[in-house]
Amino acid sequence: MHSKPIYHYTKTRKQTSLTYIRMGIACWFYIAGLFAYETLFNKTVAHDFKSYWIIGFSTASLLLFYIAWWHRKNPATYEATITKERFIVNYPFYQDWSFDISIADIKCFEYRRTLGHAGSGRLEHGILMKDGSFHYLSKNYGNNLKHMFEAVKSINPEVTFPSKVNIQTFGFLGKDHKPK
Repeated sequence: MHSKPIYHYTKTRKQTSLTYIRMGIACWFYIAGLFAYETLFNKTVAHDFKSYWIIGFSTASLLLFYIAWWHRKNPATYEATITKERFIVNYPFYQDWSFDISIADIKCFEYRRTLGHAGSGRLEHGILMKDGSFHYLSKNYGNNLKHMFEAVKSINPEVTFPSKVNIQTFGFLGKDHKPK
């Protein structure tokens, strides 16, 4: 890097695993809450409901604990850095979401959604470049798009971030519906 970072964000899979562990523990609190309800209010819950409740939350907790274990077993680090010249994202093991671009070449941050024959696609968020290319910014590691935008805008005031979604259609009548 050529200059001091204006924005720097890192998060490891180990840090991410803590979220899944907390969610798995919360499932057991829901199970305990059902028993506490029956005990404290001296009411009985239907047997089928109780069975589904216990099986559902215990299965969910096992799945969440497995995901947490996988995150710890497969370490990696997400890193986003913004300097006065460059915007660099290193997304672990997926090069399509990693990039190193010039701040001067950024046109805007945007939300975009595609419409096709099967209906509405997923919402994407990222950076639109002056040459028309788009760099996806994954939020899988909890990074904050607003903070990234503010850092880039402090360097290049011409960069915008419309609140409306850019909707694109494909096919015979393909059109790019720019947000206002």
